[in-house]
Amino acid sequence: MAAPALRRLVAPAVVALVLVAGLGGCAKDEFEDRTAVVGVGGSRQDYQVDSCGLDGQTLFVVARADDGAIVQGVMGLEDDDKTGIPASTGITIDLDPSSEDTRVAAFGAESWERRGSTGKSPGSITSAKLRGSRIQFSGTVVPVDANDVPVPNGEPQSFSLDARCDEAE
Repeated sequence: MAAPALRRLVAPAVVALVLVAGLGGCAKDEFEDRTAVVGVGGSRQDYQVDSCGLDGQTLFVVARADDGAIVQGVMGLEDDDKTGIPASTGITIDLDPSSEDTRVAAFGAESWERRGSTGKSPGSITSAKLRGSRIQFSGTVVPVDANDVPVPNGEPQSFSLDARCDEAE
């Protein structure tokens, strides 16, 4: 007779444990509103989002790290306002604004042309997504000068941007 009573106590406890563990697992990839995580090569840096929003079919984000590094990104959206367009996406990352040789960039061809730039766009954008309030894109950045012109013989590096912007401007 004790076994059914024990099952009635254990079953809810197991369900509660699974729910708590599951929620913890889902939350581990979340971060606060107005923050961004940028990876370049093998490094990862946290940023505070200064500005973000939607202008027509283009999302934008500008963020700054505690050490002064700055990231600026744009992502074009399809007519559904959800699907990112890699060709309409671009990013510049200035890892140390006090130095002249720490800037990297990647642009899709359309994003590059919309800037009024000519020639082949620097780097590449391989993925562009809008997931709720998360702006995410990735690809390959290359070193660029102050005008975002690729530096000869610059080493390409993988990059990723994951920014959260709940309250757009």
